Amino acid sequence: MPVAIHATEKALCKVFSDDFAFSIPAYQRPYAWTKDQASELLTDLLSFLGDGSEAVTDANPYFLGSIVLIKSEDAPEADVVDGQQRLTTLTILLSVLRGCLESIKTIN
Repeated sequence: MPVAIHATEKALCKVFSDDFAFSIPAYQRPYAWTKDQASELLTDLLSFLGDGSEAVTDANPYFLGSIVLIKSEDAPEADVVDGQQRLTTLTILLSVLRGCLESIKTIN
């Protein structure tokens, strides 16, 4: 049975929603980004967002790069074929931001 391959554009909030449950197949290389690559990604994202004077919803889409998954349409499970370093780094960054927000809530 042939497998259909298709590309779609997804918002980052959709990628990090319950619609996707990522797993890294054993054949993938281990996570290898250093502080330099993570910092470059964060700096690029912050530069894209600008000074905050424009609403995020009004900004042009940010191209994060291709992420290749093996995923059926009707289940969230998705094997990451390409984009593991970016997805993992974004997960770490989002986790740090969540921790910072929780700390701010505790203080207030």
